[in-house]
Parts: sequence; structure tokens; C-alpha cells
Amino acid sequence: MALITCRKCKRIVASSSEPCPYCGEPSPADAPGEREARPPQARQAWIAFAVLALLVILLLQWYAGGGRHDATMEVADPAAQDMTTCLIAECPAGTRAVTFTTRQEPYYSCKSDELSAYANYVLGVMIAHVLPTGAAPEIGKTGEPVVQGSEKQALDRLREKAGVSTFEEAIAKCYRGEGNLKVQVLYSPKGSDSIYVAAEEHQENKFWMPKARLLRKAH
Repeated sequence: MALITCRKCKRIVASSSEPCPYCGEPSPADAPGEREARPPQARQAWIAFAVLALLVILLLQWYAGGGRHDATMEVADPAAQDMTTCLIAECPAGTRAVTFTTRQEPYYSCKSDELSAYANYVLGVMIAHVLPTGAAPEIGKTGEPVVQGSEKQALDRLREKAGVSTFEEAIAKCYRGEGNLKVQVLYSPKGSDSIYVAAEEHQENKFWMPKARLLRKAH
């Protein structure tokens, strides 16, 4: 099951989500007005074609990557390139590294450690629910997937620390993370899954991102 960006609210949703669970857009991937004008039989054929076309696009993007804030380029196998993530190896300030993302492993880059931790946890929960079944998860009033137990406790705790009331409020301060971006580590707090970096080519572009999506040379 692929993930797409809703054309109206720009959130990441499952390609099978109709309507968008966040903004209610009847057809998140359609151009405006197409859904209403399409008869049922034609719409079914269009969906089949769209799914096939999407698979082709995903395969191409898997190797070729994409644009800023919506990139899906995958760096080659980290082990083959003698690389490791900053979640496994220490990446102190000054470390040069490269971001890593795929369609199945996207991430958000945010303005604070707390926002990054919350937004990327919600994204991880969503992916964990979408990939096995292909069904979009139920979305609650906070804009998060409806979960119970330890997952709900973690969501409540991270949302409070991020200082937001909803997922929508959080991602308004974040961007869809870019892959294969060369960065320099500015700060890597111990005990946190997030890391603060600056793009090498544009040092003013500073953001927090998951350590698991940042690769450095292994020693």
C-alpha cells in the first residue's frame, strides 16, 4: 500500500483513503472536479489505471528521487556503502551525514526536537497500520490514528511535550523530509530520537529530524 499527499490538506495518507481522513476531500489524489464528473464504471477503470500508474511512478522514484520536501529517493544499502544511522552510531556536532527516506520510510523535518519526535511517531504509527492491511487507520479528533494502550499513552505524552493539540497543528510547523540531502550535524541530544542539522549547501536551512533517517560513514 502506497502513501500519497492529499491534494487539498497536503497530509500524508494511504492511497486507498477516500475520503481523506483529515480534511474530508472525496478523492485526495484527483484533480478538482474529476470525481463528480466520472460515472461509476469509468471511475473503477480509472482507479485500476491510477493504481498501475502509481506503482510505475513509485518504482521510478525509488531510484530517481523527487523534489524538495516530498522526496522519496532511497540511498543504497547502508551496509554496502559502509554507512550507519545516527540512531546506532554517535553523530556529534560537526558530523557530515546524508538523509535517507523511501516511500515506506518517510519522515518529517520540524522546527523543534519535540515536534519532530511527535510528528514522526504519529507517522510511524500510521505506516505500521497501513502497510500490513492496506487499509487506512481510523483517525481521531486529534488527527492521529486511533490506538489504545501504550501507543495512546505515548501519543498523549509526545503531543503534550510538543505543545500542540492536534497532529495538524504539529505538521503545520514541519515539512515532508527530503532524501539524499547532505547535512552537517549541529546538535545530537542524548536520550532523544531526533537530531538537529543544517543543509550543507544552505546553512540557513536548519531543522530537527529522526536520527534513524540520517546516515554517516561507519568507523
